Amino acid sequence: MRRVLVLSIAMTGVLWAQYGGQYPNGGQYPGSGPYPNGGQYPGGGIGIPGIPGIHLPKKKAKDESSSKAMVQSVDGLLRKLEEKDLLLQAEGGKILSFRLIASTEFRGKDGKQVRDSLLHPGDHLTIDVNPGDPETAVHVILTKAGGGKEREAASEPVMESRIMTPETADFGKPHASKGDEKVADAENVSSSESRSSESKSEESRQSNDDKPTLHRQIESESTPNTSTDSIIDDARDAAASYSADLPNFLVQQVTTRYQGSRSGNNWRLMDTVTADVASVNGKEDYRNIKVNGRPTDRPEDSGSWSTGEFQVTLEDILSSRTNATFTARGEDHIAGRPAYVFDLSVDQPHSHWTLVGESGRRIKPAYTGKIWVDKETRRVLRIEQVAVSIPRDFDFDKQEATLEYGFVNIDGRNYLLPTQSYDVACGTGSNNCSRNKIEFRNYRKFSTDANITFGN
Repeated sequence: MRRVLVLSIAMTGVLWAQYGGQYPNGGQYPGSGPYPNGGQYPGGGIGIPGIPGIHLPKKKAKDESSSKAMVQSVDGLLRKLEEKDLLLQAEGGKILSFRLIASTEFRGKDGKQVRDSLLHPGDHLTIDVNPGDPETAVHVILTKAGGGKEREAASEPVMESRIMTPETADFGKPHASKGDEKVADAENVSSSESRSSESKSEESRQSNDDKPTLHRQIESESTPNTSTDSIIDDARDAAASYSADLPNFLVQQVTTRYQGSRSGNNWRLMDTVTADVASVNGKEDYRNIKVNGRPTDRPEDSGSWSTGEFQVTLEDILSSRTNATFTARGEDHIAGRPAYVFDLSVDQPHSHWTLVGESGRRIKPAYTGKIWVDKETRRVLRIEQVAVSIPRDFDFDKQEATLEYGFVNIDGRNYLLPTQSYDVACGTGSNNCSRNKIEFRNYRKFSTDANITFGN
């Protein structure tokens, strides 16, 4: 699909990134209403005041379940541990950032306290949080030490576009804490300590600012049994038939836009762009663009904006004219399916990834990345790209793009279609960056009498 990325860095200018062709006129995205921020849980409790003149019965032995504070938990692999924050890779590759405070406890599987210095990238952790504060870790529990391959892969720099603020949906149901009642301590941390923690964490992250490197952990570094050439050839054939196999469909597209700095863990929500997308005979029609529910014809005037045909991205990377180099990296699970993973590299003379600056200047940078190829179907499940060697006098010096596919049901049949994508760009000589998170929801079959206005 021809992807177009219009980037506004700190509102100082408009930048475009696209795969071939011109920016489509009147492009629109599906959806209506703001992007949900997750559920809320009631906080606080009800005390029982003393009642004069009434003798209460003698206190019985404390029930164990009532003495334990309620927490929610998420499991994953440690990616990065600093003094005031922690990055956890949860199921599905999502990177969650947790705040560490003075009362955060590090524990072993047996519940006993351990030194945080014993934790290393790749270790298996459980993070407990208070239901009312999913961003602050109450307990960091080491459940299993990571193996050599896990630690090696988890030590790779984290791609900024993947770092997310935890939400209620990332955790399991509330349950009694298996430790003591430290949850209350975390809940009552003063706002001044919290602000201090965030400030120190930001300084630490900025001092360790890394160039973007695609990061997703590879569970096994073993070489695939099938040759690289054979797998890539099969993936090319599958990509070539991609559009022909698809039915006409409708989808809701929701773009959540953020701005932040190069440290990558301080994204500020700007707004939500929604649109209705109809794919008919392989061509897409974007309608009803709205920013926070208000109609607009130019969403790029207020921030980053992405649209385009994702099929062109897939076909271009696998095309022989692109002359991409693929190197077997190992095996992994993505979207719940086993996959082969390959590093990819495209040199500048063969690049078709076009970046367009505010002045209209166009460049086609070299890029590196990875692709995940489904073992069974040979379909590409994920693409990660990072532009390299961008000219120093260009409008922005950093561009990352991630595209994920998944199997969705349309009219009783499963099809491999985009489920979400991410784009990150930073202005040259500036600490300001822009990020889009794009979600594709509610795929359904298109018919001539279909109403392509989607509800929340």
